[in-house]
Amino acid sequence: MAANTISGNYGFVTQIPAILKEGNITVNTSAYGPFGKMQVCTFATEISKGDVVALSADAGNTADATENNIVVCPLAADADLAIGRIIDEPKWVRQPSENQAVWATMLASGYYRVATVELFIPMTIFKATLVTANAAAITPGTTGNLDIDASASLALHGLSVVDVAQNGSADMIPLTYAAQAAGATVTVLVGFKGFGTVTA
Repeated sequence: MAANTISGNYGFVTQIPAILKEGNITVNTSAYGPFGKMQVCTFATEISKGDVVALSADAGNTADATENNIVVCPLAADADLAIGRIIDEPKWVRQPSENQAVWATMLASGYYRVATVELFIPMTIFKATLVTANAAAITPGTTGNLDIDASASLALHGLSVVDVAQNGSADMIPLTYAAQAAGATVTVLVGFKGFGTVTA
């Protein structure tokens, strides 16, 4: 029997672009490659094609900062956010000329690589407006703090969500971060793996 080459092995597969959080970047002495002199960088925790990765819960990963992309990082013990695997070769957005150790700076300057992630969880992903944020911070991968806001969704003709302290939808997975801040109206990326619960 011929080897199966179906992506994801079997079943429904979602593939999305993702930002790679690979730890500190070290810029090494220039080297010569096939196309001449080039700057060589290494990562504290390099991610490669085929690696299983986790959703990064870093508070810097807001929808605005990531331009509505998810951020993934290497697996770590007791961080139960394994989300999928890398299926292509990571590519630079912008390669730094100096060492980098602050994720907020790397994110703002584009000093990171991107790749395609094949998700383990069948889900649909939407950009949503968080119309209030005074009950709980919205942390990537943590369910139970979001509900759909019916009146705001109808008024804005799009998906609007509200934060709740507890007992929010278990089938709505926040994929970007939003701080707890009274009166805030920000964008969050939300993955649905089932029905979303709705509040008034």
